[in-house]
Amino acid sequence: MSLLFALAVQALAAPQAVMPQPATPPVANAVPSDLPHDWSPLPSITLPPASTEMVRFVREEVSAGRCPHNRMTEDGQVVVVVPLAVRLNAESGAQTVVPLAIGCPTVEQFSAGAAQRMVRNLPHRAMLAADRWYRTVITYTWPG
Repeated sequence: MSLLFALAVQALAAPQAVMPQPATPPVANAVPSDLPHDWSPLPSITLPPASTEMVRFVREEVSAGRCPHNRMTEDGQVVVVVPLAVRLNAESGAQTVVPLAIGCPTVEQFSAGAAQRMVRNLPHRAMLAADRWYRTVITYTWPG
């Protein structure tokens, strides 16, 4: 009987408020600690040219005003250049891809994903040293 009484009292007692603890936000786009600040001494790799679909995406981002275009050539071409640092590993190719900030996060991240796929399919990837950083660029060009 006393057990029933104790349970009844506990059920009738005011519930204690649980104070939520502040969440620690995840670190977005954290730059790996072993990536040098100066990319110029990194060996470079050449990626295939940007596909028509890739250029279309970047052009739409620029046209919508979400991204500034970097420059216009003398012949009226709009050019957006995204520098990237790529850390290769032996198994999958691009272990980490870090885009340089160009003022357009959507194009930066899009380019990082594209570079990861491109590196995976490089015919000469086996000749590149793994577990090291390389620099590269993806250039998007279209009539202005």
